[in-house]
Amino acid sequence: MTVLQARPAAPSPLSPASAFGRLDATSVLTGYAVLLMAVPNRLVIGPLGGAGSPAGVLALACLLWWTAHQLGRSAPGAPAPAPVRSALVAFAFAVGASFVAATVRPIDPQEFSTATLGLVLLAGWGGVLLVGNDGIASRERLVVLVRRLVALSAGMATLGIVQFLTGETLVDKISVPGLAVNHTQTSLTLREGFSRPSATATHPIEYGAVITMMLPLALALAYGDRERSALRRWVPVAAIGICIPLSISRSALVAGAVALVVVLVSWPRAARAVAGVALLVGSVLMYLLVPGMLGSLLGLFTRIGSDSSALSRTGSYDIAGEFVATSPVVGRGFGTFLPAYRILDNQYLGLAIEIGLVGLTAFLAVLVAALWCAFRARRAARDLLGAQLATGLLAAVAAGAVNLALFDGLSFSMSAGVLFLVLGLAGASRRLEERP
Repeated sequence: MTVLQARPAAPSPLSPASAFGRLDATSVLTGYAVLLMAVPNRLVIGPLGGAGSPAGVLALACLLWWTAHQLGRSAPGAPAPAPVRSALVAFAFAVGASFVAATVRPIDPQEFSTATLGLVLLAGWGGVLLVGNDGIASRERLVVLVRRLVALSAGMATLGIVQFLTGETLVDKISVPGLAVNHTQTSLTLREGFSRPSATATHPIEYGAVITMMLPLALALAYGDRERSALRRWVPVAAIGICIPLSISRSALVAGAVALVVVLVSWPRAARAVAGVALLVGSVLMYLLVPGMLGSLLGLFTRIGSDSSALSRTGSYDIAGEFVATSPVVGRGFGTFLPAYRILDNQYLGLAIEIGLVGLTAFLAVLVAALWCAFRARRAARDLLGAQLATGLLAAVAAGAVNLALFDGLSFSMSAGVLFLVLGLAGASRRLEERP
């Protein structure tokens, strides 16, 4: 494979073929993020169905690219150790074992279809993680990618604000030549009397999960990327911060709070005081400009004992235990626990049922490995931007992990794609910061 890099002085473990010119992993992952976050989820390549989203196809291409590079490396020996990559390989074996277990038992055709689709989607997400973990050439290229991700999420947040104000989806008017409509989205959902924005995501919960993972990255750049103007750094933070409560999602509020705490702990006391004042002013403005919103958000927690979604979550524990007991080691197959059986609103419970306790442990290992890599990158950082970027990735992974405890995050392609991308970037941050 011909190695061409945008920055030859900082070689990357991955580089595209000469046909791609000067594109590198940062450019390819930028394209993936644009397709994932800017193209509405309802638009797919018709013949491919649920596996035919443009972002999903590019994700599979990432896996093929990474695999081709590993097979064609001229240097002897295995690639350098990487905790996130190693944990992902273990997770992949666990998912494969669960698929075998599903196919050797009597299986409903719908379950087999979703299990096959699940393998395809996981392969693509794994490809994105591997390219992010192994392919980014330098800390500078990582910063460029994070800037682009924050800009995309700020655009999603702005669209969400417009949806909230107008009550219109707007994205239902978007069409892309060559793409077909996989499902319709004719109106916004309502909660507490307010329209819930979803931007280009499938559901407001998915939308909230995505922007909560992007919030700490926006904060990291706002505080640490001093080369850019204050306006360019803080406007994305404001847009994303406004949209988290507008999603009226309990999971988004909890995950956003976790991400905020992780980031603010790394700031000096004066900066934390300013952030606290900003949060207080924002709450007052929301109380004045959107009557009833603050009370509705507080009600999500004060009335949790009678909330139907919360009761559904707690009521799922006994049901999940019964399913896990039937196949505790390898599970019944990824994707085979259909929503028609029960909506768990807890991805960890779903994984325990579908890929067993071994698979759940392997997935938790991927999350822990990413958190550890971001923590190590934070300790090894040589400047403010590096330290903040590592902290932002640490908080983004933490927010993603919290979200998975509160909704079925891997059932939504955008939230799952962003999570695996962030996991890969967390792994890359350690490699780039600890490299001499």
